[in-house]
Amino acid sequence: MTIIITYTIFFLGIVMLVAAAGAALGYLWGPNNDRLLRLAARATFAGAVCLFITSWLRLLAWHVVPVMSGADSLNLFVMLVAITAFAVCAKPRRQALLSFYLPPLALIALLCAMLAVQEFRQPPAEKEFSRLFLVIHVSMAFLAYALFFVASMTSAAYAFQARRLKNRQTTGLFQKLPSLENLDHTLFRLIKIGYPLFAITLVLGLLYAWKTPDPLSSTWWLSPKILLSLVMVLLYGGSYHARALGLLRGPKLAYLVFGGFTVLLVTYLVMVVLQVTNYNFYGTA
Repeated sequence: MTIIITYTIFFLGIVMLVAAAGAALGYLWGPNNDRLLRLAARATFAGAVCLFITSWLRLLAWHVVPVMSGADSLNLFVMLVAITAFAVCAKPRRQALLSFYLPPLALIALLCAMLAVQEFRQPPAEKEFSRLFLVIHVSMAFLAYALFFVASMTSAAYAFQARRLKNRQTTGLFQKLPSLENLDHTLFRLIKIGYPLFAITLVLGLLYAWKTPDPLSSTWWLSPKILLSLVMVLLYGGSYHARALGLLRGPKLAYLVFGGFTVLLVTYLVMVVLQVTNYNFYGTA
């Protein structure tokens, strides 16, 4: 019975996010109807709540924090992205950014749903994740991923606005989105929060590996997830400091953030879908 309720609430959340993406796209490409944006925002919030309840139901059913499987990790990621997008778009002038945030998020949510059809029938993998320390570590990591995802979609909006301004297309879609200055400021703030958070997450992970080496494989430091994390912190660390020093901003910053995160996200999703055995700390090549 619990599994049926879990699936029902989970798929309701997925449907809400897909509907939110449709409403956001309808606003972007259709008439200037603010009700579509409000509908997208409410559906996003409702979808995030459903995914949050899904995680709690799996925790209560199996007494293990659900963060290890592909479906569980994507569920956490989608939920945090939805919350982050909702927070960024709280100001009326930035609500149109939902049109850039929600469609790709809906695609990831559908991938999560495909994986969940099988994986939610099984208990979450334990692998020491009943420990509070690691739960905090993983949650912080995925929050940073969510911030980076929203930052990359903000970069896409910046590139879109910059191209239209260059072509002197300053009506229609251009007027619905924030100014280039607003987008650049939003992008920098997302990186400013996400980069230190992710760096702290890596430090916590290294401290855990040093203090508790037994659960880990002997080659944990060669794990694709570790290598991917190092590349990510270098990318966003470099972007943040270059922007803070005035060396990189505007289109160059937008293209770097969008391109870098797209490559990293696709790599991670491929590892999840192909079930690469050592994308976490516990497997071996």
